[in-house]
Amino acid sequence: MLFMKNKQRLPTSEEAGLTLIECLVAIVVIALTTAMITPMMVFAVATRVQTQKTEQAVQLAQAEVDKIRRIVGQGGDYGDQLVALSLVEADPASTAVNVPAPTTFIASTATATSVTQARRVDTDGNADTGSDFAIQLFRTQGIEITPQNAAVVASTPVVFDVGVRVYDERAERNLGSLQTDDAGLAFTSGEGDRSRRPLAVLYSQITQGDRDAALCQYWEYAGSTPDALQCN
Repeated sequence: MLFMKNKQRLPTSEEAGLTLIECLVAIVVIALTTAMITPMMVFAVATRVQTQKTEQAVQLAQAEVDKIRRIVGQGGDYGDQLVALSLVEADPASTAVNVPAPTTFIASTATATSVTQARRVDTDGNADTGSDFAIQLFRTQGIEITPQNAAVVASTPVVFDVGVRVYDERAERNLGSLQTDDAGLAFTSGEGDRSRRPLAVLYSQITQGDRDAALCQYWEYAGSTPDALQCN
């Protein structure tokens, strides 16, 4: 009797643990679940990256316009200051919307001399990984006046349109075939349109309102004939 009491009971098949078939079924279920979730995760990450890039691009474009407005608002002969910002004058017959896409990306320290040049911008300060964006900045001829200061070389535009297009640095691979319409936000699993289209596009009209006869010059820019009595 003592021997029978101390004898260990052998586990039944129900208590023996997972079988090989059950392990295989579990592996298959995990693999199927992973295969279903992975594409959604890839889409979510890629879309979030594009959204963040677009937000940065919009901020960069608005910052460029704000710089120009601040310089023009200060008055004086600011033509050279606009040139220093790489604000390039487009063809007199061209509007801001019709300016072609850039065909060259130049260094961040260089000054653009053509409307088809885009200046590189490094937003994270990591020069080892290269630039993050490229900004194409340009203006229409508008109404210009002769500088009062003889030392100033560039003419001073009083009323003009300015255009800013911010491209992703990967767009350099498609130079020569870039587009001018903004990429916009879209659910994507890869680069989306940011390798071919600008992430941000901004057009704005700049007016120097404190200069003498500025209102008359604005009328002229708008295609109207100013009243001679009011403009003298």
